[in-house]
Amino acid sequence: MEKKIIPADSHSHSNQSPDGENTLREMVLRAAELGIRHYTVTDHLEINKFYDEEFPYEEPVKQSSLLVPQLKNEFSDKIDIHYGVELGQPVHDPDLTERMLNSYDFEFIIGSCHMVKGWDDFYYLDYKKTDPYQILRLYFEELLEMARWGKFDVLGHLTYPLRYIEGDFGIKIDMDIYKDIITDIFKSLIKNGMGIEINTSGLREKIGVTLPDEAFVKMYRKLGGEIITVGSDAHRTDDLGKGISEGIALAKKCGFDKIYYYNRRIPVAINI
Repeated sequence: MEKKIIPADSHSHSNQSPDGENTLREMVLRAAELGIRHYTVTDHLEINKFYDEEFPYEEPVKQSSLLVPQLKNEFSDKIDIHYGVELGQPVHDPDLTERMLNSYDFEFIIGSCHMVKGWDDFYYLDYKKTDPYQILRLYFEELLEMARWGKFDVLGHLTYPLRYIEGDFGIKIDMDIYKDIITDIFKSLIKNGMGIEINTSGLREKIGVTLPDEAFVKMYRKLGGEIITVGSDAHRTDDLGKGISEGIALAKKCGFDKIYYYNRRIPVAINI
């Protein structure tokens, strides 16, 4: 049987992230086996957790900066590899963020928010004891601050907290409440030449939809958004490439005729 080609997977994590399971080499090998044409590793760089004792980020980031170029050369005839990063909470410490961005040659930067100032990661919150609407308001306000700051390429998993609020806790959220601020986020991204991702991790989790889902991908497109990437958000080899075909189909349904991957911070189009 002929190998199915997966055009790109632009969001994944190795064990250079605190929650990743497999080595960079194992991730690359599996990506090549799956027929992923353009593969970007985007290990976590959580700015507000940078100095935590349980996972000091400086050394893993440094190791990845050395390992990825070696893997690029070794597998150049099998797969196109790119060195990215998932930059978490960049506006919590702008000076540290600037230092990290100036110290490493990231080819692709996903801007993400996994926790808002003064709160724990959304993964750990108990939404029966915490008002999810308050958390979401703070979250979208921080995303807007990030979009206006503008020193990344693509906004990661726009509706990330819903993975837990709706998926794990079963609390249905009226997202129309946040339509205006999400519109402002999209307009700021578009103005600054940045895009959004279709994160397919939700398809294999309880929430059962991409992050963001169809409604927000359509909104982004209607506002003039053009740059869109698709990523599995795999933290192990078993999840690499999962949902990519569905994510591409969703992009097409929402009016996109291209998805993108990044090479040296430049978006490269793939016709779909």
